[in-house]
Parts: sequence; structure tokens; C-alpha cells
Amino acid sequence: MKTLLRLAILLLAAMIALGSVHGVVASGGWEILGEHTVRATETVYCIARAYGVDPWAISLQNDLANASLIHPGDILSIPNVPVALPQGRVCTRQFEISDTATACGDCTCQATHVVRWGETLSWIAIHYGADMWSIAQCNCIYNLNYIRAGESLCIP
Repeated sequence: MKTLLRLAILLLAAMIALGSVHGVVASGGWEILGEHTVRATETVYCIARAYGVDPWAISLQNDLANASLIHPGDILSIPNVPVALPQGRVCTRQFEISDTATACGDCTCQATHVVRWGETLSWIAIHYGADMWSIAQCNCIYNLNYIRAGESLCIP
């Protein structure tokens, strides 16, 4: 019984954490490349491969608690979070990506920060008065909870 209670508490904590991350992303974290209407048999991964973007960013941007639960007719906003994905099925694009879409790493640094052990991306953003999402895009960071001590970050 204690194990089940611990599992429920961990699940609740994860749901709260994901909800708070989504709130930041949905409020304008990434440039939106366009909208894609889900067709039968499409998955978030094949849609992500079609546009060359991170499937997790699609999930976060569209408040998908489970990326496997999309349905024909759902309209997904496709965020500008480029990533190289492994081989797999590729869905048909429903819009073309403009040449003006900002690629990761394409920015001008106002400062450079060497990550120290225990620092988080949100703390670094607050310290520099910068936007966490801009720092992530500028440094091609796709998991906002994963930065490494010793890594040098460009602060836009």
C-alpha cells in the first residue's frame, strides 16, 4: 500500500511539474512555424520528422500529456525547435518552412556563462535578466532540465 501511495505522489508531482513547464512554453516560448492538422495514422514523431523539429517541443507546445494520444482532426502548433531525429516514418508536410525560421545557435551573444555545478537554466536566465527560452534556443538546448557543469552558454 505504501508503494502505491508513493507512486501516486510521484505521478502527481510529475503532472504538476509538466503543467508548470507548459505554462511557460505556451505563453510564447517558441516561434510557431505553422499548424498541422493530424491525419489518420499520424504520430507526433512522424509529424516532427516532417518539419525537422523536436517531438517533445510539439507535445509541450500543444499541452499533450501523452504524445501517443493524438487524434485525426487535432490541430497542432509546430514550434521552431530544430533537431536531428533518427530514421523513421515521415508524415506529409502541410506547410512549408520559411527560410527566415531561426535555427538553433543563430544568435548574438551579449555575454558568455560557464555553467557551475548546481546551476539551472532558469537561475542563469534570472541572473542575466534574459529569457530562458532564448538561451535554450541560442545554445541548441532541447531539454531545459539538462545542462552540464563546465558547459559554456551564449547569453543573447
